[in-house]
Amino acid sequence: MTSHQLNRRLSALMPFVVPLSIVVAVLFPGQFGVLLPAIAPVFFVIVFAGSSTLRARSIVETLRHPLPLLLILGILHVVMPVVAWAVARLGFAGSPDIAAGMVLEFLVPTASAGFAWIAICGGDLTLGLVAVFVDAVLTPVLLPFGVEFLTGAHVSVDSGELMRSMVVMVLAPSVLAVVFNEATGGRVSGRLIPWLQMVVKFGIVVVILASSTRIAPIVRTLDPMLLVITGVMFLISLTGYGFGWLAARLTGQGREVTVAMIYGSGMRNINAGAVIAAAFFPAATMFPVIISTLFQQVTAALISLAIQRRLPEANPGDD
Repeated sequence: MTSHQLNRRLSALMPFVVPLSIVVAVLFPGQFGVLLPAIAPVFFVIVFAGSSTLRARSIVETLRHPLPLLLILGILHVVMPVVAWAVARLGFAGSPDIAAGMVLEFLVPTASAGFAWIAICGGDLTLGLVAVFVDAVLTPVLLPFGVEFLTGAHVSVDSGELMRSMVVMVLAPSVLAVVFNEATGGRVSGRLIPWLQMVVKFGIVVVILASSTRIAPIVRTLDPMLLVITGVMFLISLTGYGFGWLAARLTGQGREVTVAMIYGSGMRNINAGAVIAAAFFPAATMFPVIISTLFQQVTAALISLAIQRRLPEANPGDD
């Protein structure tokens, strides 16, 4: 079996490995909780490996044609918050704290983990990277405005901490990868592409195993009402991916850009939402935000399965 064939086999298994990893982590949080300190360094490796094919000119090209980026931002900060607000008003008008949490979850920035899924599915990594950083820069302005406009609450965002995490976990490894790729003329990374893609897949499994241990207490205390909220949040989150896919189709984007728009529009920085909910809202508001941790990676894996079927990659030549 060649490296390309092995990589394709692993890609096909990811939609099944991810849910299994979450179940195992929830059942054995003590054993896998020891991986929590490894999340940041592992994610550094994921981004470096995923960025290994990036060139400086591709970043310039993405900025010269900003329509996909603008569509991602529009879905993240206009379309999805309004959808969440409408659902919250219709279904949870009697529980304003829960409704606020639902809206808050769809006001936080796009998730840096989306970059890993874009890499796994063969999407436009440059667009994914630029979207993460532009959204991080805009969030300190857009998020407080959105929260106040839709919920009436006043919040603030620690922009310094948000940018520090983006620099350490995303910018630094991606810049190193671009410098390495430019220095070698892309020759080394070209030969290593299937192996680097496998590193991304193994890395995201480690991150999921570690981070899923945090939701074990929540899963064990779910009651019927909380299950309903979980289901509603899952369905709303699916629409984010769907809007990204639809926007790409309507604007005639190619496969790679479409994949980046799907994940850029669908995944959220749940940690940022949880911090804001804990600081400015009642405890009940945190549940719709933190419960999204339960299914975000599962949803991303299911979307990857849909992408494999509806937007299959052209098979590269064997080694």
